[in-house]
Amino acid sequence: MPSRKMLDATRQATGQTARPETSVVTAKILEILATEDVRRVMDIGCGRGDLAAALVRRGYSVTGVDPLQSALDIARGRAPGAEFLHAGAEAIPARPDSFGATVFLNSLHHVPADLMPAGLEEAWRLLRPRGVLLVIEPLARGSFFEAMRRVDDETEVRAQALAALERFVESHGCETVEDSELDRVSHFGSVEAFLTYLCAADPARQAAIDADPEAVKEDFLRYAETPEGEETWILTQPHMVRVLRKLPD
Repeated sequence: MPSRKMLDATRQATGQTARPETSVVTAKILEILATEDVRRVMDIGCGRGDLAAALVRRGYSVTGVDPLQSALDIARGRAPGAEFLHAGAEAIPARPDSFGATVFLNSLHHVPADLMPAGLEEAWRLLRPRGVLLVIEPLARGSFFEAMRRVDDETEVRAQALAALERFVESHGCETVEDSELDRVSHFGSVEAFLTYLCAADPARQAAIDADPEAVKEDFLRYAETPEGEETWILTQPHMVRVLRKLPD
């Protein structure tokens, strides 16, 4: 997830409330990259460039890849200095052994299931020896997941992504650097802000919202928490964090 500064533009558009907890996933990625002494990063499924922008600001050399040209157009504005490639995860036009880290941030489950193995192979191909593959995936639980489930139930695709990753680990000689979980906590000023946030990630979700807006609103209010004395709603999304090191042949 984007850091606090990175979320400014999104908050202006969606009304999402500024809170430091939203940067926890980005902070984890930065921690791993610093520990591994990485300088060149491939962001696979970079979307609108949130992570790329955070990395560029901190001096990383970043290449983002995404199959949606509209997302890349936004990413180029958010992360000047980064390189962006219009391609799917399964066929990335970049040299092998050329990145210190390849990252799937909330993106592996968006790769078509039959292409997930190829996407992971591409990420591995691009890594230099002793480089690291970071896969951070939302799990099919938590209040955020439940609040969005009527709009987009990702239970199956999230399970497929985790299964593809497990098969990849079993078939490759790699070192597991980290296997953990963390919670992303999101704050929203209104249900409308939450729905705008969902549709910014995938405009196709609007159709499900329009089909039964009252039920969607009820789901949000059922699962979101409201701290006493605050005019904000909190949703929590657990994430899996897996870091794999590519061992020399």
